[in-house]
Amino acid sequence: MRKGAFLLFLFLSVVVFAQKNTQKALLAIQQNNFGLAQGFLQKDLLKAPVAASYGWSVYYLTPFCYQADSAFAYLSKLESSYPTLDSKSKEKLQLDLALQDTTTQHLFYQLATQELQLVMSAPQITALEQFMERYGQKFPDYKKIVVGLRDSLAFDYAVQAQSSAAMQAFIVMYPNAVQQQKANASYEALLYQERTQHDTEAELIDYITANPKSPYLEEAWERIYKKYSQVESLESFANFIKAYPGAPQVATAWKQIYRLYMQTYSVEKLLAFKNAYPAYPFIEDLEKDGELLLKRMYPFVEGQKYGYMDAAGLVFIAAQYEEASAFYEGLAIVSKDNRYGLINKRNEPIIDFKYLDISPNKGGFILEDSSGYLLLDAQGQFLQQTPLQWEELQQTLSAYDWQMTPAEPIKPVPFERIERNGKVGLNKKGKVILTPKYDEVLFVPTSPFLIAKQGKSLFYFDTTGKRLELNGLEWFLTAPELAFFSDEGYAVCAKSGKLGLMDTKGKILIKNAYEAAQPFWAGLWPVQQGGKWALLGLDGKVVLPFVNEQITPFAPFGYLVEQQRGLGLIDTLGKWILNPEYKTIKRLEANYFLAENQNGLGLFATDGTPIIACGYQRIVRFDQSAFQLSTPEGLVYYLIADQKILQRKP
Repeated sequence: MRKGAFLLFLFLSVVVFAQKNTQKALLAIQQNNFGLAQGFLQKDLLKAPVAASYGWSVYYLTPFCYQADSAFAYLSKLESSYPTLDSKSKEKLQLDLALQDTTTQHLFYQLATQELQLVMSAPQITALEQFMERYGQKFPDYKKIVVGLRDSLAFDYAVQAQSSAAMQAFIVMYPNAVQQQKANASYEALLYQERTQHDTEAELIDYITANPKSPYLEEAWERIYKKYSQVESLESFANFIKAYPGAPQVATAWKQIYRLYMQTYSVEKLLAFKNAYPAYPFIEDLEKDGELLLKRMYPFVEGQKYGYMDAAGLVFIAAQYEEASAFYEGLAIVSKDNRYGLINKRNEPIIDFKYLDISPNKGGFILEDSSGYLLLDAQGQFLQQTPLQWEELQQTLSAYDWQMTPAEPIKPVPFERIERNGKVGLNKKGKVILTPKYDEVLFVPTSPFLIAKQGKSLFYFDTTGKRLELNGLEWFLTAPELAFFSDEGYAVCAKSGKLGLMDTKGKILIKNAYEAAQPFWAGLWPVQQGGKWALLGLDGKVVLPFVNEQITPFAPFGYLVEQQRGLGLIDTLGKWILNPEYKTIKRLEANYFLAENQNGLGLFATDGTPIIACGYQRIVRFDQSAFQLSTPEGLVYYLIADQKILQRKP
C-alpha cells in the first residue's frame, strides 16, 4: 500500500474512532451519565473537533449541565468548522451522529429560546445587549422583543434619574426606541424645570433665549408676564410692553391697559385713552367701542330670558338673564339664579352676580346683600367697602346728595281746632276765632274763608272770625269738597236741597237746580240732573248736554267725560281731545295720555294726537328717547324721534 493511501486510511480510522467517542458521549447524555459523557467528549476535542463541538453543545444545552456561554462557544465552533468538511465527512457525521446541515441552526434556536426566557425573567441592559449581539442576526423576531425590552428598561432608568442629562443620553443611545417621543417630551420638561427652578425673571429670559423652539416657551413667557400682571396697574403693564415688545403677551398687556383705563366707561374717557396711548395697536377695537358707547340698547324677552337688541332690532346680547334693566351710563342691572349684578355693553360683568338686589339711584347704584347696603358710583366703583345699615344708608345718600326729590317743607297750620261739649270752634295763636258752638268747622290754609256747619245751615267767615252775609245757605253732602271758593271766586251752594253757583259776595250766578255738582273750573261747571251730567258755562248755558254718566275735572286739560260707550276727554272750550270710547284715561308725564280700550293701552299727545295705537299690556318710559311696551309675546319699544316701533328681528 502506498504511503499517501495509508495516511488517508489512518486519518479516516482516527476520525471514525473519534466520532465513536462522541457517539458514546451522546448515548451517555441520553442516559443522564454526564460524567462519562464528559470523558468521551474530552477525548474527541483534538481528534474530532467538529463532532466534539456538536457533542459539547448538546451537553451544555441539557438542563442539568446547562451553560449558555459554553453552549454558544461550541455551537459557534461547529457553525464555523462544519461547512469546511468534505461531503464524505459530512455523510459520516450524519450517519454516526445524525448531524445535518440544519442541526446547528436548530441548536442555536434552542439556546436562544432558553437565553431569551432567562434575560426576560430578570432583565438587565448588558444581558439584553449581549443576547442581541449573539442572536440578533439569526433570529430577528427575538431581537425585536429584546430591543423593545432593552429600550423600555433604559427609558425607565432615565425617568428614574429625573435629569435632563440622563434623558438626553437615552435619546442619543437609543435613536430608534419607540419611547423617543416621550423621551423628547420628558427631556424638554426636565430641562425647563432645571433651568427655571428659581423662577427669576433673568433665569426665564436666559431659558427663552437659549431654547427658542422649546414647547415651554409660551409658559416661560407667561411666568414673566404674571410677574407684571399681578400688580394690576397701568404702569406695570406698560413696563412689560417696553421691556419685551416681542413677547406673545404684548397684545394681552395692551388690552389690560385699556381695561384698567376704561373702568370709567364713557366717550370722554375713550378720547382721553387715545391721547394717552397713541401706540395702542387695536385702533379698530377703539372705533367699535366708541360706537358701542353711543349705541342704544333695549331689553327683549325670548324663552322667558332677557337679552339686549340695538336700535335696528338686531340681537346684541343673547337672551340669558332673568331680569334686565335699561343701561344707566353704560351699565345695566341684570340677574341670574335670583342674584343681581352689573354688566357693561360688551356683556362683561362689572359686578358679580351675588347681590339680593341692585337699584339705580341718582349718581350710581345701591347694592343689597345679607350684610347690608353698598354704594357704587355710575361707573360701578365702590364708594365704600363696609356694608351700611338702612339708617346709615339714608344718611350717606343725603351726604352724597342722592335724594331724588327733596322733602316738602312742613307748613304751619294757621288754626287750631277746639272742642267743647261736642261742639267745635277755632283758635289762632291762642285767640278764639270761632267759639266752639258749631257741628263742624272747615278751613284751607290758602283760602281767605272759613266754613262752619250748624245744624242744616252753612256759614262763611273771614279769617278773623267775622261772619259774612251769605244768608240762607244749606249744608250739603259734598260741602267739604265744593263749598270753598275756587281761585276764580266761585263756590257751590245749596238751597232747598238743590245746588247752584255763587260768587264771594253771595250772588247766585247759576240757580240752585241740580242734584250734584263738581267744582267750577276753567269757565265750566259739571252738574247732574235726572241722573245725567252736563257742563254749564258761567252764564248757565249748556256746553255739553245731560247725556253723560259722570264728568270730572282733569286739570289742566279739561274734563273726563264718561258716557255709555266709554270715557273721553273734553277741553274747556267743549272740544273733544279724546273721544268717549276708552276704559281709562290717565296722564303720563307732562306731555302724554295713557288710554285703554278693548285692545289694550295706547299713547296720545296732550292735544289728542295718536302716538302709539292701543294694543299693549303696559307702556312705561324706558329712557329719554323711547317708551317700553309690553305684549303677550314680549317687549317692544317706541322710538320717539323716529316715531316707529322697534322689535327684535329673528
